[in-house]
Amino acid sequence: MKILQLRVGMVGTNCYIVFDEESKLGAVIDPGDNAKEIVQAAEHEGVKLAWVLLTHGHFDHILAVHDVQQMTGAKLAIHKDDLWMLQPEKLAKSMRSFGLSRAGYEALTPDILAEEGTEIAIGGLTATYLHTPGHTPGSSCIRINDVLFTGDTLFRHECGRCDLEGGDFPTMLRSLKRLSEIPENLHVLPGHEGASTLDEERRMNPYIRQAVGR
Repeated sequence: MKILQLRVGMVGTNCYIVFDEESKLGAVIDPGDNAKEIVQAAEHEGVKLAWVLLTHGHFDHILAVHDVQQMTGAKLAIHKDDLWMLQPEKLAKSMRSFGLSRAGYEALTPDILAEEGTEIAIGGLTATYLHTPGHTPGSSCIRINDVLFTGDTLFRHECGRCDLEGGDFPTMLRSLKRLSEIPENLHVLPGHEGASTLDEERRMNPYIRQAVGR
């Protein structure tokens, strides 16, 4: 497995291209903007993007989805509880909460409405959805091998905000507790800022410590 990281869009979202080095089939996780740059990065590695995998439905994680799909034919997956966020009016509202706007956004139609445990094959890799609501109702982490793509659920020593529509802090704490109970020391690749590990977050993240009662 190889992972490429791009920083895209208006608020510096981490977008990841993950691919199976043998089959050269890949997925893009959270294409928040800059579709051309994302597709060119995949093409530079000789990768066919078969999937767009979303951790949740906020604008800064989905703005490039339509164009990436148009350029590559990739299929789309998002947790079923965030389907409502893919409509233009909801995206516009999400952007307004940051004082931003964009015209011409098109509604998205997922090929898979993921649930807890949904598995998606990417060549020889398997991406597994872990439902971790709190930031949004459908917020999910996506596990591939020993890497956990945490979207806006878990950041390095932080967690995602819960004050936007659909957010809920007690639910977030339950999700963080769930992540803290994963026995392995997985690599954590979040939706913003720098990487971490689960062991580091168990030690250093005040929200995880609150979630587990320490």
